[in-house]
Amino acid sequence: MPTTSIHGTPDYAELDALGLDPSEVVYFSSNINPYGPPPSVVEAVQAEISRSFLARYPDSRSQRLRERIGAYHGLPPGAVLVGNGTADLIWLLAHAYGNNRNAAILSPTFSEYADGVIMAGGHPVYFPLPGWQRIYDPSASRRRVGAAGGFGNRFAPAGTTVEQTRKALEAAAPWLVFICNPNNPTGEYLTPGELRYLWEGAPDALWIVDEAYAEFTEDPWSAAQWVLSATNGRPARGPGWIVLRSMTKDFSLGGLRLGYLLAAPSTIERLQDVQPPWSVNGVAQLAGLVALDELTWREETTARLREETRALQAGLRACGYAPLPTSVSYFLLPVGNAQAMRDRLVAERMFVRDCTSFGLPDHIRIASRPPEENARLLEVMAEFARLPGGGF
Repeated sequence: MPTTSIHGTPDYAELDALGLDPSEVVYFSSNINPYGPPPSVVEAVQAEISRSFLARYPDSRSQRLRERIGAYHGLPPGAVLVGNGTADLIWLLAHAYGNNRNAAILSPTFSEYADGVIMAGGHPVYFPLPGWQRIYDPSASRRRVGAAGGFGNRFAPAGTTVEQTRKALEAAAPWLVFICNPNNPTGEYLTPGELRYLWEGAPDALWIVDEAYAEFTEDPWSAAQWVLSATNGRPARGPGWIVLRSMTKDFSLGGLRLGYLLAAPSTIERLQDVQPPWSVNGVAQLAGLVALDELTWREETTARLREETRALQAGLRACGYAPLPTSVSYFLLPVGNAQAMRDRLVAERMFVRDCTSFGLPDHIRIASRPPEENARLLEVMAEFARLPGGGF
């Protein structure tokens, strides 16, 4: 069965068809740190590359990197598993735990959760995130909107409460729960209290919390605090918690792919048994080690991005658009027809994320870029808004 996932990363076949070089296009569709990688990472990789380095097999368990990541989170190395990006780890988790099981997916969200579960023989069940509602749309199934929304599903902003989502989880009693926090593509960020409250609706499930974008928020926190310890003074029930983190996003290592997960050592051992050997190449491991010395750089650049996001949203509002609130450096923008807006911007050599595959065919997702690039996007969007019928 083919996957339905669509991503905001460059589609090189599309660029070739348009006669464009990747360097000619501005990617508002790709929500990684546009100021990276840190210079020290590039310098370290350049200094280390040699014939012998490239010929040598990497550490198949990424032990040094696991030690550094564990120390960062206050966990032992045995609670860390490194992978070829978080998508690689999502599929690993789905195949380890998803076969013939129901997996609750709080949506609209990243499509790889559902795709991984489906490919592993499991059954994704979609629940609206607080603040959203699920709408059945028969025409959506014919358009093959993608696994993120589920065939035939659409989503829209609504007044769904944390309590309603919890009750829905309680009634469904899923074996797995996937939640992205902060969420992609909507940008909401649940507090520790809200996430704990949801967990109490399905405490016997294995909770997989994707925190790929946590470090883009103003006040990041991590469910890693619950991986090995009691939850708010009470012992965790069921399989517990798995936390996903991406170094691809905040350190801008998209060309290398690097992510990790945090879990109980017994869970890590099980996953190591099914993880392909040498999943993480030597260059990525080196880059990860050096990046962990650049936490100040990350804090400064993500703070800058939040400021630029606020300015970009204000500029769009001045043009007549209505960007949705966000806690990170990307946000949703209602435009009426997402595919049409994306195509119009492609003609201007700017890519945004058509959110149809999320079950949001009337929204695009925009990730902030440096000021001069944001200014160009605002200029074009203002021109669209002045056209007959507007650009939204």
